[in-house]
Amino acid sequence: MIFVDSSYIIALAAERDQWHENAVKNISKIDKREKVITEAMVIESINLIGKCKGGKVGKTIFQYIQDNYTIYNPHNILKRAMEEFVKYDGTLSLADCTAIVTIQDLGIHEIISFDDDFDKVNGILRIK
Repeated sequence: MIFVDSSYIIALAAERDQWHENAVKNISKIDKREKVITEAMVIESINLIGKCKGGKVGKTIFQYIQDNYTIYNPHNILKRAMEEFVKYDGTLSLADCTAIVTIQDLGIHEIISFDDDFDKVNGILRIK
């Protein structure tokens, strides 16, 4: 099981993204694994993709995520993520903190992300 950050989704979808080539190369590292993402990360991804590539592409990416990822969204995730947000003094976004909560809840040890802010979090190996 691996957590997928919005930075990875965005890099895959946007050919002009600085991380696009790296994202494509990493597909094989996560292809056969169970992929987990939060609603906050989905929203973050689709907002940026829609802005850059249009609503139809955003919808296509959203459908792909729904079909291939587990979207983790327990009822108290924002409250718990806010505790992490305060713990990291705002240096991680609230969306990033939903990732931390999910990783803790599900016992995940890896995240695929181009966001080096996750390097601050003990117990998480960032694949980039």
